Amino acid sequence: MANVAQKYAQALFDVALKAEVLTEVYKEFTEIQTAIQNQKNTLATVDYEPKITANERREMINHIFKGVHPYLMNTLKVIAEQRNFRLLPYIYEAFEANYYTFHGLADAYIESATALSDDEVTQVKHALLDRTGLKDLNVHSTVKPELIGGIRVKIGTKVYDGSIQNDLNQLVKQFSRVY
Repeated sequence: MANVAQKYAQALFDVALKAEVLTEVYKEFTEIQTAIQNQKNTLATVDYEPKITANERREMINHIFKGVHPYLMNTLKVIAEQRNFRLLPYIYEAFEANYYTFHGLADAYIESATALSDDEVTQVKHALLDRTGLKDLNVHSTVKPELIGGIRVKIGTKVYDGSIQNDLNQLVKQFSRVY
């Protein structure tokens, strides 16, 4: 399933990049993803309904997504024709990952024991940009009192943990190895 979604995403990404409309397609696809976020069951219903013909699914896509970029529209039609519309959230996720990689972007999830000021978030962001070599980060900051102090940052699969809770956990591990 993920492989199919990746193929659709890669095809759309390649076409949009070559035509120099990548950002426009990304923005429109993001709007669609936001709009359908809670409609996974409805998407699956459209795929699994045997009475809806491929032509009817194409017309439905034309009507619902009227005005989107032609490359995105064609992709949506192909997805619907192939009864893969339920994969749309995964296709978006893969497309966004390609977009982020191409532009050197990532999401950074900062957790701290207390709320960080805007200046502190900016300092952390710049330190992370220097460390990761990325061009920009979309920062999401949350408060996690159980960290006691310090911060923990997740970027993709990487975790940078400078929390006091992590330090205490490391001490517990060291003490348990000694005895």
